[in-house]
Amino acid sequence: MNRLEMAENIQKRVPTLAVFYKDELKRAEGLRAEFVADYPLKRIPNLSLDEYVIGKGSSNRSFCYRLEREMDSLGKILGATAYKFGIYFGKKNSSDNDSTKNYQFASRWGKNHDDAFVAVKQAIVDLLNAAAAGSWTSIAANSLSPMFKGKILFLYFPNQFAPIYSEEHLKHFVAQLNLSGAFECGADMQRALMEYRATWKELVEQPAALYMRLLYDIFGYPPDKQSAETILDDAPVLDDAIKGAQFISEMPETTIETKSASENQRKIDYEKQARRLKRIGDRGEMLVLVLERKRLIQAGRTDLAGDIKHTSQENDSAGYDILSFDEDGKSRPIEVKATTGKNLDRGFYLSYSELEKANDLPNYHLYIVFSALTKHPRILPLKHPALNGADFTLRPVTYHVTISESAPSA
Repeated sequence: MNRLEMAENIQKRVPTLAVFYKDELKRAEGLRAEFVADYPLKRIPNLSLDEYVIGKGSSNRSFCYRLEREMDSLGKILGATAYKFGIYFGKKNSSDNDSTKNYQFASRWGKNHDDAFVAVKQAIVDLLNAAAAGSWTSIAANSLSPMFKGKILFLYFPNQFAPIYSEEHLKHFVAQLNLSGAFECGADMQRALMEYRATWKELVEQPAALYMRLLYDIFGYPPDKQSAETILDDAPVLDDAIKGAQFISEMPETTIETKSASENQRKIDYEKQARRLKRIGDRGEMLVLVLERKRLIQAGRTDLAGDIKHTSQENDSAGYDILSFDEDGKSRPIEVKATTGKNLDRGFYLSYSELEKANDLPNYHLYIVFSALTKHPRILPLKHPALNGADFTLRPVTYHVTISESAPSA
Protein backbone atom coordinates (compact mmCIF):
# COMPACT_ATOMS: atom_id res chain seq x y z
CA MET A 1 0.00 0.00 0.00
CA ASN A 2 1.44 3.39 -0.95
CA ARG A 3 1.29 6.50 1.22
CA LEU A 4 -1.51 8.18 -0.72
CA GLU A 5 -3.79 5.22 -0.12
CA MET A 6 -2.67 4.88 3.51
CA ALA A 7 -3.43 8.56 4.07
CA GLU A 8 -6.97 7.99 2.82
CA ASN A 9 -7.38 4.99 5.12
CA ILE A 10 -6.09 6.92 8.12
CA GLN A 11 -8.38 9.86 7.43
CA LYS A 12 -11.39 7.61 6.96
CA ARG A 13 -10.87 4.94 9.63
CA VAL A 14 -8.87 6.35 12.54
CA PRO A 15 -11.52 8.80 13.87
CA THR A 16 -14.13 6.00 13.92
CA LEU A 17 -11.80 3.50 15.57
CA ALA A 18 -10.68 6.10 18.13
CA VAL A 19 -14.26 6.71 19.25
CA PHE A 20 -15.27 3.05 19.22
CA TYR A 21 -12.26 1.79 21.23
CA LYS A 22 -11.70 4.87 23.42
CA ASP A 23 -12.79 3.38 26.75
CA GLU A 24 -11.30 -0.06 26.08
CA LEU A 25 -7.91 1.33 25.15
CA LYS A 26 -7.86 3.76 28.07
CA ARG A 27 -8.50 0.88 30.47
CA ALA A 28 -5.90 -1.29 28.73
CA GLU A 29 -3.25 1.42 28.98
CA GLY A 30 -4.03 1.75 32.69
CA LEU A 31 -3.47 -1.97 33.15
CA ARG A 32 -0.21 -1.81 31.19
CA ALA A 33 1.12 1.07 33.28
CA GLU A 34 0.11 -0.73 36.47
CA PHE A 35 1.79 -3.94 35.30
CA VAL A 36 5.11 -2.22 34.51
CA ALA A 37 4.99 -0.38 37.85
CA ASP A 38 4.32 -3.63 39.73
CA TYR A 39 7.09 -5.51 37.93
CA PRO A 40 10.05 -3.16 37.46
CA LEU A 41 13.18 -4.78 36.10
CA LYS A 42 14.85 -4.90 39.53
CA ARG A 43 11.95 -6.90 41.01
CA ILE A 44 11.79 -9.67 38.38
CA PRO A 45 14.79 -11.71 39.69
CA ASN A 46 13.12 -11.78 43.12
CA LEU A 47 9.67 -12.98 41.99
CA SER A 48 8.41 -16.09 43.72
CA LEU A 49 7.19 -18.98 41.62
CA ASP A 50 3.52 -18.36 42.44
CA GLU A 51 3.91 -14.66 41.72
CA TYR A 52 4.96 -15.67 38.21
CA VAL A 53 3.06 -18.74 37.02
CA ILE A 54 -0.32 -18.95 35.34
CA GLY A 55 -2.69 -21.76 36.34
CA LYS A 56 -3.60 -20.88 39.92
CA GLY A 57 -6.83 -19.09 39.09
CA SER A 58 -7.88 -15.50 38.50
CA SER A 59 -7.52 -14.66 42.19
CA ASN A 60 -3.77 -15.16 41.79
CA ARG A 61 -3.03 -12.13 39.61
CA SER A 62 0.39 -13.41 38.67
CA PHE A 63 2.86 -11.97 36.17
CA CYS A 64 1.81 -14.41 33.43
CA TYR A 65 -1.92 -14.26 34.22
CA ARG A 66 -2.03 -10.49 33.99
CA LEU A 67 0.12 -10.43 30.87
CA GLU A 68 -2.01 -12.95 28.98
CA ARG A 69 -5.55 -12.64 30.35
CA GLU A 70 -5.98 -9.13 31.74
CA MET A 71 -4.32 -7.34 28.85
CA ASP A 72 -5.61 -9.21 25.81
CA SER A 73 -6.83 -5.82 24.51
CA LEU A 74 -3.15 -5.09 23.95
CA GLY A 75 -2.69 -8.07 21.66
CA LYS A 76 -3.60 -11.68 22.24
CA ILE A 77 -1.13 -14.48 22.86
CA LEU A 78 -3.75 -17.15 23.56
CA GLY A 79 -3.63 -20.23 21.37
CA ALA A 80 -0.19 -21.57 22.18
CA THR A 81 0.26 -23.84 25.22
CA ALA A 82 1.30 -22.51 28.62
CA TYR A 83 4.79 -23.78 27.87
CA LYS A 84 5.30 -20.43 26.15
CA PHE A 85 5.89 -18.98 29.63
CA GLY A 86 8.72 -21.43 30.29
CA ILE A 87 7.03 -22.72 33.44
CA TYR A 88 3.38 -22.91 34.55
CA PHE A 89 1.09 -24.66 37.04
CA GLY A 90 -1.24 -27.32 35.65
CA LYS A 91 -1.45 -30.71 34.01
CA LYS A 92 1.41 -31.77 31.79
CA ASN A 93 -0.95 -32.40 28.90
CA SER A 94 -4.48 -31.03 28.58
CA SER A 95 -5.64 -34.33 27.06
CA ASP A 96 -4.08 -36.37 29.89
CA ASN A 97 -6.62 -38.28 32.02
CA ASP A 98 -4.49 -37.63 35.08
CA SER A 99 -6.00 -34.55 36.77
CA THR A 100 -2.97 -34.00 38.99
CA LYS A 101 -1.60 -30.48 38.70
CA ASN A 102 1.98 -29.51 39.32
CA TYR A 103 4.65 -27.10 38.15
CA GLN A 104 5.37 -27.93 34.51
CA PHE A 105 8.33 -26.63 32.57
CA ALA A 106 10.12 -27.07 29.26
CA SER A 107 13.20 -29.25 29.73
CA ARG A 108 15.42 -26.76 27.89
CA TRP A 109 15.12 -24.44 30.89
CA GLY A 110 16.52 -26.84 33.48
CA LYS A 111 16.37 -30.24 35.18
CA ASN A 112 13.87 -29.20 37.85
CA HIS A 113 11.27 -26.49 38.23
CA ASP A 114 13.43 -24.35 40.52
CA ASP A 115 16.32 -24.23 38.07
CA ALA A 116 13.91 -23.66 35.18
CA PHE A 117 12.28 -20.73 36.96
CA VAL A 118 15.61 -19.05 37.65
CA ALA A 119 16.58 -19.44 33.99
CA VAL A 120 13.25 -18.03 32.75
CA LYS A 121 13.49 -14.98 35.00
CA GLN A 122 17.03 -14.34 33.80
CA ALA A 123 15.86 -14.55 30.18
CA ILE A 124 13.21 -11.90 30.88
CA VAL A 125 15.80 -9.64 32.52
CA ASP A 126 18.20 -10.16 29.62
CA LEU A 127 15.44 -9.35 27.14
CA LEU A 128 14.52 -6.08 28.82
CA ASN A 129 18.16 -5.06 29.17
CA ALA A 130 18.75 -5.83 25.48
CA ALA A 131 15.75 -3.73 24.43
CA ALA A 132 16.87 -0.82 26.62
CA ALA A 133 20.32 -0.98 25.05
CA GLY A 134 18.99 -1.39 21.49
CA SER A 135 20.76 -4.72 21.13
CA TRP A 136 18.55 -6.23 18.45
CA THR A 137 20.82 -9.24 17.91
CA SER A 138 20.48 -10.16 21.59
CA ILE A 139 16.70 -9.84 21.36
CA ALA A 140 16.62 -12.20 18.38
CA ALA A 141 18.82 -14.73 20.22
CA ASN A 142 16.81 -14.61 23.45
CA SER A 143 15.33 -18.01 24.33
CA LEU A 144 11.85 -16.88 25.39
CA SER A 145 9.05 -18.04 23.11
CA PRO A 146 8.35 -15.53 20.30
CA MET A 147 4.81 -14.45 21.28
CA PHE A 148 5.66 -14.16 24.99
CA LYS A 149 8.80 -12.22 24.10
CA GLY A 150 6.85 -9.92 21.79
CA LYS A 151 4.25 -9.01 24.40
CA ILE A 152 6.84 -8.32 27.10
CA LEU A 153 8.66 -6.02 24.69
CA PHE A 154 5.50 -4.08 23.89
CA LEU A 155 4.40 -3.76 27.53
CA TYR A 156 7.73 -2.28 28.61
CA PHE A 157 8.56 -0.41 25.39
CA PRO A 158 5.17 0.55 23.86
CA ASN A 159 6.64 3.12 21.48
CA GLN A 160 9.21 0.75 19.98
CA PHE A 161 7.40 -2.57 19.53
CA ALA A 162 3.97 -3.07 17.96
CA PRO A 163 1.33 -4.97 19.96
CA ILE A 164 1.24 -7.82 17.43
CA TYR A 165 3.01 -11.03 18.42
CA SER A 166 2.28 -13.79 15.92
CA GLU A 167 5.10 -14.00 13.38
CA GLU A 168 2.59 -15.04 10.72
CA HIS A 169 0.54 -11.89 11.35
CA LEU A 170 3.64 -9.70 11.52
CA LYS A 171 4.86 -11.03 8.15
CA HIS A 172 1.39 -10.38 6.72
CA PHE A 173 1.39 -6.69 7.71
CA VAL A 174 5.05 -6.09 6.83
CA ALA A 175 4.39 -7.57 3.38
CA GLN A 176 1.17 -5.59 2.89
CA LEU A 177 2.97 -2.34 3.71
CA ASN A 178 6.02 -3.38 1.65
CA LEU A 179 8.38 -2.61 4.52
CA SER A 180 12.00 -3.45 3.90
CA GLY A 181 14.40 -4.91 6.44
CA ALA A 182 16.48 -7.92 7.45
CA PHE A 183 13.95 -9.45 9.82
CA GLU A 184 15.63 -12.05 12.01
CA CYS A 185 12.67 -12.46 14.36
CA GLY A 186 9.20 -11.17 15.16
CA ALA A 187 10.63 -8.37 17.32
CA ASP A 188 12.37 -6.93 14.25
CA MET A 189 9.03 -6.77 12.45
CA GLN A 190 7.36 -5.24 15.52
CA ARG A 191 9.96 -2.46 15.37
CA ALA A 192 9.55 -2.00 11.62
CA LEU A 193 5.81 -1.53 12.01
CA MET A 194 6.35 1.06 14.74
CA GLU A 195 8.95 2.90 12.68
CA TYR A 196 6.36 3.13 9.91
CA ARG A 197 3.76 4.36 12.45
CA ALA A 198 6.19 7.10 13.51
CA THR A 199 5.98 8.61 10.01
CA TRP A 200 2.27 9.38 10.53
CA LYS A 201 1.42 12.16 13.00
CA GLU A 202 -2.20 10.99 13.11
CA LEU A 203 -1.12 7.53 14.30
CA VAL A 204 1.49 8.72 16.80
CA GLU A 205 -1.23 10.77 18.50
CA GLN A 206 -3.26 7.57 19.07
CA PRO A 207 -2.38 4.54 21.25
CA ALA A 208 -0.29 1.85 19.59
CA ALA A 209 -3.13 -0.60 20.20
CA LEU A 210 -5.35 1.51 17.94
CA TYR A 211 -2.69 1.26 15.24
CA MET A 212 -2.88 -2.52 15.64
CA ARG A 213 -6.64 -2.40 15.12
CA LEU A 214 -6.21 -0.17 12.08
CA LEU A 215 -3.89 -2.71 10.43
CA TYR A 216 -6.36 -5.53 10.98
CA ASP A 217 -9.19 -3.28 9.79
CA ILE A 218 -7.41 -2.47 6.53
CA PHE A 219 -5.62 -5.73 5.74
CA GLY A 220 -7.52 -8.38 7.71
CA TYR A 221 -5.90 -11.58 8.88
CA PRO A 222 -3.30 -13.57 6.94
CA PRO A 223 -4.91 -15.53 4.09
CA ASP A 224 -5.91 -19.14 4.57
CA LYS A 225 -2.99 -21.22 3.35
CA GLN A 226 -5.39 -23.98 2.30
CA SER A 227 -7.18 -21.76 -0.20
CA ALA A 228 -5.72 -21.68 -3.72
CA GLU A 229 -7.25 -18.27 -4.31
CA THR A 230 -5.77 -16.66 -1.20
CA ILE A 231 -2.37 -18.18 -1.84
CA LEU A 232 -2.29 -16.12 -5.03
CA ASP A 233 -3.13 -13.03 -2.99
CA ASP A 234 -0.44 -13.66 -0.39
CA ALA A 235 3.07 -12.28 -0.78
CA PRO A 236 6.45 -12.83 0.85
CA VAL A 237 8.21 -10.20 2.92
CA LEU A 238 9.70 -7.61 0.56
CA ASP A 239 13.33 -8.45 1.36
CA ASP A 240 12.77 -12.12 0.51
CA ALA A 241 11.41 -11.07 -2.89
CA ILE A 242 14.34 -8.71 -3.46
CA LYS A 243 16.84 -11.49 -2.72
CA GLY A 244 15.20 -13.70 -5.35
CA ALA A 245 14.56 -10.95 -7.91
CA GLN A 246 16.23 -11.14 -11.30
CA PHE A 247 16.49 -8.74 -14.22
CA ILE A 248 15.76 -10.30 -17.60
CA SER A 249 16.57 -9.01 -21.07
CA GLU A 250 13.86 -10.63 -23.18
CA MET A 251 10.08 -10.65 -23.05
CA PRO A 252 8.79 -14.03 -21.80
CA GLU A 253 6.96 -16.01 -24.46
CA THR A 254 3.20 -15.71 -24.25
CA THR A 255 0.97 -18.76 -24.02
CA ILE A 256 -2.54 -17.52 -24.56
CA GLU A 257 -5.09 -19.74 -22.85
CA THR A 258 -8.78 -19.77 -23.70
CA LYS A 259 -11.21 -19.39 -20.83
CA SER A 260 -13.77 -22.06 -20.12
CA ALA A 261 -17.48 -21.23 -20.32
CA SER A 262 -17.77 -21.34 -16.52
CA GLU A 263 -14.90 -18.84 -16.14
CA ASN A 264 -16.53 -16.46 -18.62
CA GLN A 265 -19.85 -16.66 -16.75
CA ARG A 266 -18.32 -16.23 -13.29
CA LYS A 267 -19.47 -13.07 -11.53
CA ILE A 268 -16.58 -10.64 -11.04
CA ASP A 269 -16.09 -8.83 -7.73
CA TYR A 270 -14.74 -5.62 -9.24
CA GLU A 271 -13.94 -4.01 -5.89
CA LYS A 272 -11.90 -7.02 -4.79
CA GLN A 273 -10.23 -7.18 -8.19
CA ALA A 274 -9.26 -3.49 -7.97
CA ARG A 275 -7.77 -3.98 -4.48
CA ARG A 276 -5.76 -6.97 -5.68
CA LEU A 277 -4.46 -5.14 -8.76
CA LYS A 278 -3.48 -2.21 -6.55
CA ARG A 279 -1.57 -4.50 -4.24
CA ILE A 280 0.26 -6.15 -7.12
CA GLY A 281 1.17 -2.73 -8.50
CA ASP A 282 2.43 -1.48 -5.13
CA ARG A 283 4.65 -4.53 -4.70
CA GLY A 284 6.05 -4.10 -8.21
CA GLU A 285 6.91 -0.46 -7.53
CA MET A 286 8.68 -1.26 -4.25
CA LEU A 287 10.72 -4.00 -5.90
CA VAL A 288 11.86 -1.64 -8.66
CA LEU A 289 12.55 1.17 -6.19
CA VAL A 290 14.87 -0.98 -4.05
CA LEU A 291 16.55 -2.62 -7.03
CA GLU A 292 17.20 0.75 -8.67
CA ARG A 293 18.90 1.94 -5.50
CA LYS A 294 21.01 -1.22 -5.45
CA ARG A 295 21.92 -0.78 -9.13
CA LEU A 296 23.24 2.74 -8.58
CA ILE A 297 25.06 1.85 -5.35
CA GLN A 298 26.80 -1.04 -7.13
CA ALA A 299 27.79 1.39 -9.89
CA GLY A 300 29.40 3.66 -7.30
CA ARG A 301 26.66 6.31 -7.49
CA THR A 302 25.48 6.30 -3.88
CA ASP A 303 24.69 10.00 -4.27
CA LEU A 304 22.18 9.29 -7.02
CA ALA A 305 20.71 6.29 -5.19
CA GLY A 306 19.77 8.61 -2.32
CA ASP A 307 18.00 11.00 -4.70
CA ILE A 308 15.62 8.45 -6.24
CA LYS A 309 12.01 9.51 -5.74
CA HIS A 310 8.98 7.26 -5.43
CA THR A 311 6.84 9.71 -7.37
CA SER A 312 3.55 7.78 -7.25
CA GLN A 313 3.62 7.86 -3.43
CA GLU A 314 3.12 11.62 -3.53
CA ASN A 315 1.50 12.24 -6.90
CA ASP A 316 -0.43 9.46 -8.62
CA SER A 317 -1.10 11.60 -11.70
CA ALA A 318 2.54 12.25 -12.64
CA GLY A 319 2.43 9.72 -15.48
CA TYR A 320 5.27 7.59 -14.10
CA ASP A 321 5.98 5.86 -10.78
CA ILE A 322 9.67 6.32 -9.97
CA LEU A 323 12.23 8.96 -10.85
CA SER A 324 15.60 7.21 -10.99
CA PHE A 325 18.87 8.01 -12.79
CA ASP A 326 21.27 6.64 -15.34
CA GLU A 327 24.82 6.20 -14.08
CA ASP A 328 25.85 9.49 -15.72
CA GLY A 329 23.22 11.38 -13.71
CA LYS A 330 20.58 11.67 -16.41
CA SER A 331 17.02 11.43 -15.05
CA ARG A 332 15.29 8.10 -15.68
CA PRO A 333 11.49 8.27 -15.23
CA ILE A 334 10.16 4.74 -14.79
CA GLU A 335 6.63 3.46 -15.20
CA VAL A 336 6.15 0.10 -13.44
CA LYS A 337 3.65 -2.51 -14.58
CA ALA A 338 3.37 -5.63 -12.43
CA THR A 339 1.61 -8.94 -12.91
CA THR A 340 1.36 -12.19 -10.99
CA GLY A 341 1.77 -14.02 -14.28
CA LYS A 342 4.98 -15.36 -15.78
CA ASN A 343 4.31 -13.49 -19.01
CA LEU A 344 2.07 -10.79 -20.50
CA ASP A 345 -0.75 -13.05 -21.66
CA ARG A 346 -3.32 -10.58 -20.35
CA GLY A 347 -1.44 -7.38 -21.12
CA PHE A 348 -1.62 -4.36 -18.79
CA TYR A 349 -3.51 -1.10 -18.43
CA LEU A 350 -2.09 2.29 -19.33
CA SER A 351 -3.67 5.65 -18.50
CA TYR A 352 -3.76 8.56 -20.91
CA SER A 353 -1.29 10.45 -18.71
CA GLU A 354 1.09 7.48 -18.70
CA LEU A 355 0.91 7.17 -22.47
CA GLU A 356 1.51 10.89 -22.87
CA LYS A 357 4.63 10.75 -20.69
CA ALA A 358 5.87 7.66 -22.51
CA ASN A 359 5.78 9.62 -25.74
CA ASP A 360 7.12 12.93 -24.38
CA LEU A 361 9.82 12.14 -21.80
CA PRO A 362 13.34 11.84 -23.29
CA ASN A 363 14.61 8.95 -21.15
CA TYR A 364 11.37 7.12 -20.36
CA HIS A 365 11.61 3.50 -19.17
CA LEU A 366 8.94 0.85 -18.71
CA TYR A 367 9.74 -1.85 -16.14
CA ILE A 368 7.53 -4.93 -16.31
CA VAL A 369 7.55 -7.08 -13.16
CA PHE A 370 6.51 -10.71 -13.63
CA SER A 371 5.52 -13.08 -10.78
CA ALA A 372 5.27 -10.00 -8.59
CA LEU A 373 3.85 -11.70 -5.48
CA THR A 374 6.45 -14.48 -5.30
CA LYS A 375 9.96 -14.87 -3.91
CA HIS A 376 11.36 -14.93 -7.45
CA PRO A 377 10.01 -11.94 -9.38
CA ARG A 378 11.56 -11.11 -12.76
CA ILE A 379 11.93 -7.57 -14.06
CA LEU A 380 12.17 -6.60 -17.71
CA PRO A 381 13.38 -2.97 -18.21
CA LEU A 382 12.45 -1.41 -21.56
CA LYS A 383 13.79 1.94 -22.74
CA HIS A 384 11.44 3.93 -24.97
CA PRO A 385 9.13 0.98 -25.74
CA ALA A 386 6.97 1.39 -28.83
CA LEU A 387 3.66 1.35 -26.98
CA ASN A 388 1.63 1.81 -30.12
CA GLY A 389 3.76 0.08 -32.70
CA ALA A 390 5.95 -2.97 -33.12
CA ASP A 391 6.33 -3.78 -29.42
CA PHE A 392 2.76 -3.40 -28.16
CA THR A 393 -0.74 -2.83 -29.45
CA LEU A 394 -3.01 -0.30 -27.75
CA ARG A 395 -6.74 -0.92 -27.51
CA PRO A 396 -9.07 1.71 -25.97
CA VAL A 397 -11.26 0.27 -23.22
CA THR A 398 -12.88 3.41 -21.78
CA TYR A 399 -13.75 6.91 -23.00
CA HIS A 400 -14.04 10.16 -21.07
CA VAL A 401 -17.19 11.90 -22.28
CA THR A 402 -17.90 15.62 -21.82
CA ILE A 403 -20.84 17.59 -23.13
CA SER A 404 -20.17 20.08 -25.93
CA GLU A 405 -21.50 23.62 -25.97
CA SER A 406 -23.51 22.90 -29.12
CA ALA A 407 -25.34 19.94 -27.58
CA PRO A 408 -29.13 20.36 -27.71
CA SER A 409 -30.81 21.01 -24.36
CA ALA A 410 -33.81 19.03 -23.18
